[in-house]
Amino acid sequence: MSNNAITVYDIAREAGVSPATVSRVLTNNARVSEEKKKRVQEIINKYDFEPNSFARNLSKQESKTIGMIVPDIRSPYYSTLFVECEMEASRYGYNMILCNTINEISSESGHLHNLSEKRVDALIQVGGSADEVHPDSLYVNRLNKISRKIPIVIAGELAGANVYRVMTEKTHGMKELLSYLTGLGHREIALVGGRNTVIPTIRKREAYVEYFSEKEIPIRDEYIIETDYSVESGYEGMQKLFSLNKLPTAVIAINELAAIGIYKALNEKGLRVPDDMSVVGYDNTYFSEITTPQLTCISYNLRTYAQIIMETIINIKSKQEDEKTKYIQTNLVVRSSCNKRNF
Repeated sequence: MSNNAITVYDIAREAGVSPATVSRVLTNNARVSEEKKKRVQEIINKYDFEPNSFARNLSKQESKTIGMIVPDIRSPYYSTLFVECEMEASRYGYNMILCNTINEISSESGHLHNLSEKRVDALIQVGGSADEVHPDSLYVNRLNKISRKIPIVIAGELAGANVYRVMTEKTHGMKELLSYLTGLGHREIALVGGRNTVIPTIRKREAYVEYFSEKEIPIRDEYIIETDYSVESGYEGMQKLFSLNKLPTAVIAINELAAIGIYKALNEKGLRVPDDMSVVGYDNTYFSEITTPQLTCISYNLRTYAQIIMETIINIKSKQEDEKTKYIQTNLVVRSSCNKRNF
């Protein structure tokens, strides 16, 4: 008999036991007599038999896979977080399935259904509905139903969802950026990017206003530019600032992609970063290091983020008590995109 073709049924037949007994031996189940265990093990060794991992996992009601839903994997933030989660998952013996909505929140339900059909062992959602002020109630109800069967970790607030949450802290990061810029003498500081329906953006704008109020620095509403989260939106936001009577001396980009758009718009005007305009942003992926000049930004500590997401999943699966909501602290990474204000 070919070693590659042998099955649990062949071993059972040769050992004179049931396939269930062979399965118990393979999983080290105590409900097998020593005599039968020895007989089965001798035949396993004889054929150098390795059980099919998929079948073995099914017997344990495990797929050893974790699904992750993201809005747009082309974003360096989401791609970096996915890779970090994938590396962490592999340490625990899990594979990852990526579901990319291409910024279509309506497609999340389909991905959720497919992952549930595939019987993933856990689910992670980053962005999309997780960040919306008013998420779809039907989607939230579906998540709650699935969460009774498998662990679900949301990297966001997602009101009404009975799930675990691992979120980055928003207020401290914005105030760190503003403290750094005002320490360089800047007072006219713009905030470019983000939509008013997205909770992380709202939290950052609230912190922006709060900081200026605390420092008794006049707030200029026209310096808060609502666009999106892309390179194009950063470029568009900077064009709006150019139309103002008074140009800010520093700009905070909502993310790295917006920062690149801001760099592009400034370059077209013949303005240099940081000599003519200081620019800072968020994310701190490899994009912040390859821009010229390198971008000063708030780091979300994505490796730590991924580690805590995976630890949360493993703790839930092993029936350990775990906090329902955890926060990842951010920190400021100073590079070369800022100068002291030119008076």
